[in-house]
Amino acid sequence: MENIKLAVITKDKDYGRALGLALVEVYKSFTVTLFQSVPIHSKLEEFDLVLKDFEKEDSEPFIYLVEKPSMTEKNYEDKRFRLYKYSNVRQLAGELLFIYTALTGRKAVPVKNQNIRIIAFCSAEGGVGCTSAAMAFARELKRFKHKRTIYISMEELDSTLEYMEPFPEGKSINEYLYHLFDEEGKDRFPFIESFLVFDSCGVDAFLPSPGRNVLKSLGVEEIQYFMESVMDMGRYDMIVLDLGSSLDKNTICCYEMANRICFVARGEEPQYKEERLLEYLTFLKGERFLEKIGRIANWYVPSQGESSEDEVQQRLLPSLCRFPEDPEAFSVQRGLKSISSDSAFGKAVGDLADLLFGKI
Repeated sequence: MENIKLAVITKDKDYGRALGLALVEVYKSFTVTLFQSVPIHSKLEEFDLVLKDFEKEDSEPFIYLVEKPSMTEKNYEDKRFRLYKYSNVRQLAGELLFIYTALTGRKAVPVKNQNIRIIAFCSAEGGVGCTSAAMAFARELKRFKHKRTIYISMEELDSTLEYMEPFPEGKSINEYLYHLFDEEGKDRFPFIESFLVFDSCGVDAFLPSPGRNVLKSLGVEEIQYFMESVMDMGRYDMIVLDLGSSLDKNTICCYEMANRICFVARGEEPQYKEERLLEYLTFLKGERFLEKIGRIANWYVPSQGESSEDEVQQRLLPSLCRFPEDPEAFSVQRGLKSISSDSAFGKAVGDLADLLFGKI
């Protein structure tokens, strides 16, 4: 991966230092040099991009950092760019990589991560807690296992923004797919950062587009290409897929790509739809396919006279773990759903992560 040399010209030394450190943290191939005034012309020729935060028009192709969102401008044809200087640094990094390709004709090529793993969460019906389990697991991987993790929803109606706050300037997954499948624009394929949101734990997700989840409209080959694009970014160690209860061709394709599948069900006893779904998967993929699926008993409440775990395993999928009924683990903070890692539910999620790390 080649280095991208940035010059930041600002009279505010503290802002410049903070911006430089943040940009390098987000994208390791950035190198940042600070200036408090415009250096001589030959000096600037050493840099791929030059950012400047005070408005004095120059003949140089500066990227201006402006004080208000209303002052922003992105004109690729005339190569005029004004970016909001206080925008989220991850969004800013994405914009800079767009501009880098437009101005230089070169792409920021990532290093592929050959060890990336996919964990899928699914269910036989809605309302059993599949999304909560998937999101809690993704946060566990990022926060306590230090795995770079992205959550991808394949639900008809994406639940991502119940857990993550969007950025006003963010680009949605719909725009990402436009660039991904645009043959003429592949040389300007964007840095994935421009299309992401993230939560307080650092889990990434694509910013959903309004309405129906756009991933549901893709063909099987397209969904494979999309997943490969995420894996080839070299940015992640883990992909957590939220498949919900769908059984369309795209979802079956994701089942096949997953290294492990966590089947979320209500309680310990098997349900009618659960048995039907497993019968269907066995019909499609054979009995060996079920070997990578394990069951999570969600909302588990111990009761007298319940079947032993051995008996349950004999008549159902292998049991991965039990998530206890724990309403206090869930809360809403600043309009976003929060899941406590210190709760009984959170500790069960940690046990699941410990268990799966030895099997993927």
